Amino acid sequence: MINKIIQIAIVISGIIFGALLGKVYGSYEGLILGGFIGLIGSVFILYLIKKIIEFKLKGLLGTALGVSSGILLSWLTSSMIPVSFPRVELEFMFRLFLALTFGYLGGLVGAKIAESFEMPRMSRSQLKVISRGSSPKILDTSAIIDGRIADVCDTGFFEYTLIVPNFVLKELQHIADSTDPIVRNKGRRGFEILQRLKENPYIKVKLVNTDFPEIKEVDEKLIALAKKMKTKIITTDYNLNQLAKLQGIEVLNINDLAKALRPVVLPGEELEIFIIKQGKDPRQGVGYLEDGTMVVVEEGKNYIGKKIKIVVTSLLQTSTGRIIFGKPKDAAKEIHSSSHHHKEERKR
Repeated sequence: MINKIIQIAIVISGIIFGALLGKVYGSYEGLILGGFIGLIGSVFILYLIKKIIEFKLKGLLGTALGVSSGILLSWLTSSMIPVSFPRVELEFMFRLFLALTFGYLGGLVGAKIAESFEMPRMSRSQLKVISRGSSPKILDTSAIIDGRIADVCDTGFFEYTLIVPNFVLKELQHIADSTDPIVRNKGRRGFEILQRLKENPYIKVKLVNTDFPEIKEVDEKLIALAKKMKTKIITTDYNLNQLAKLQGIEVLNINDLAKALRPVVLPGEELEIFIIKQGKDPRQGVGYLEDGTMVVVEEGKNYIGKKIKIVVTSLLQTSTGRIIFGKPKDAAKEIHSSSHHHKEERKR
């Protein structure tokens, strides 16, 4: 309501201003003509304001080109009309009237023509994403369910805008609705991780409705979206990782990040480890570091269910990860003492 009142006030003020300007020339015709020109001018200004608020680049460009063309056409038209005016002022007002009328008409036509063309246009949401100063990253279902991305973001090391496509949410919903309780819990965990990410002050989670109906597989949709947005995908899915790389899309694999952040362990160092089960060898015990690295403890069977200190003896890098081998600290001391004793015996 207030918007309409303001628009009417602008039009009335435009008419009054035009009429007063025409009355300066001391004629009734000038008053009428000035008021009419004021009406046309104020309506045209309101139209331009509306286009600017709508943030349609196509409409603005089309309007500008149409207005320019209309004014040029009005000048050509008035130059070709063989009409003589008794006063110079009337000729000026006539040319101004034609310029405004043709300009307004050209602006309307130009805007309509521009709407029929497809031009790249940034939405307000895309501008907000770019304004954060960091290119957005697309989050896939596996990375959401994995949950470690939330731990990484909690540290404040990264200030990303994380893009979560609508088709990823649908896949997450499908997983959460599964009849299998284990699968269902994964889906629910995914939604909990998303909520945690949305509450994180260091990052921004942006839900987008962009979809590719002609593509059925979610992985292929993620790749298509990454190509469209020219950005990277965050995932833990090995197959998606390989497929994306083949198509030239950069992937940030959380597993690679976890490997890079594993603490360096050298032979001879001491570790505290909880022995949870027996190893392949009946005398071995097996435990795990906080990052999931397997630790095989020789002579560790008797310590199952206990936390002990061990001395690292060697490391083995496999295709699935790293394995640390060690011995209980007391046993290592005994071996060291025994070796030292044998050396002393040989010297004697």
